[in-house]
Amino acid sequence: MASVATDLISRGLSDTSAPANRPLRVGFSELHGMAHELCQFPPEGVFCSEVVGRPVRLSPIRSGIKGYMRRCESAEHDVIEAVISPIVTRNNWVYSVECMQAAMSFSLLGCPLPRSVRAAWFRRLLLQPNLKKIVFWSQAGRRTLESYAGIRDERIVRKATVVYPAIRRVSDELIRFSDGDVQILFSGDFFRKGGVHVVEAFERAQEQYRGIRLRLCCDEKIDFSTRDAALRDEFLGRIRRNPGIVFGRVPRDEMIRQVLPATDIYALPTYVETFGFALLEAMAFGIPVISTNHFAIPEIVEHGECGFLIDTRRFDCERLFRGYRVDAIPRGFREYMTGEVYLRLCELIESVDLRRRLGTAGVQIARTKFSLDARNERMLGIYREAVGEAA
Repeated sequence: MASVATDLISRGLSDTSAPANRPLRVGFSELHGMAHELCQFPPEGVFCSEVVGRPVRLSPIRSGIKGYMRRCESAEHDVIEAVISPIVTRNNWVYSVECMQAAMSFSLLGCPLPRSVRAAWFRRLLLQPNLKKIVFWSQAGRRTLESYAGIRDERIVRKATVVYPAIRRVSDELIRFSDGDVQILFSGDFFRKGGVHVVEAFERAQEQYRGIRLRLCCDEKIDFSTRDAALRDEFLGRIRRNPGIVFGRVPRDEMIRQVLPATDIYALPTYVETFGFALLEAMAFGIPVISTNHFAIPEIVEHGECGFLIDTRRFDCERLFRGYRVDAIPRGFREYMTGEVYLRLCELIESVDLRRRLGTAGVQIARTKFSLDARNERMLGIYREAVGEAA
């Protein structure tokens, strides 16, 4: 294993700097999701584009993450920003990642490896001289360098920093606080993100508030993965029988232009989350949110200021819900979570003033702490440092 790591890593050593008379050229290893957004709004004096990578020949490394340890070489870029997946490169590069759990998600020819072995391999990767910075998306993510990977090497720790992802500013005309029938939104993986509790709490709230509506932006085939077929069938049946629930995924353009502007409450009482970009997106539209105090979410949502966070610390969610599929929901946990979601829904349904106060605060957080200007200022310094320029 060590010889494989050495072989892959030793191919990526170089040090170049950008001429001062042209824009700094940054290549992204992936242009999906957030990276695509950031590429459209780069820092001033920076040109961003995609670096087309290719698999490393005969590599024994396997991962479910797209493009994991793909070779990315480019004479057209001064620095490469690898997004989520680490890369093999001779360019100067910056590694942007949620947490070490995601970074170390690989096996050897499909065979699982102990965490200590994966951490030792990854430590060698992070010590590459041409890896200039490790950019975590949250303080919680940065802490996993030691808490999950056990890495305390000062040479690596000095490379680690936190730069929050950015959300595009939403036009004021798309932000509104309705005093009519309340529209509630849930999106994503139904079981991992707490959809069970949203549906149960909504059904209970319907007995008091007849005009409320729930939109579930989920796909039956993609977002209802569980080994508990009875649980899956139960909730698909309850959803289809309820005339107050609209069910099904929508294109992103429709989500931005129609669904989010019409939403009054966003509920995402998630069990497992590495950042929570969907919460940030809702806040940008002035939507108060209901979520959990898991991992980085408290860095996004200030409890009682822009939404409500359900305290899950009495439960070991990482042990209860390992991996990417929820196969069982303990009864005590289910009752507690549903009850908490119900109480917070009722508070928000009953008071448009509360929704306005929390939503307005959320907009302010999205426009400052998570603004493109704030991220670009930080990343410009990191890019310049990576190519040897003075910040």
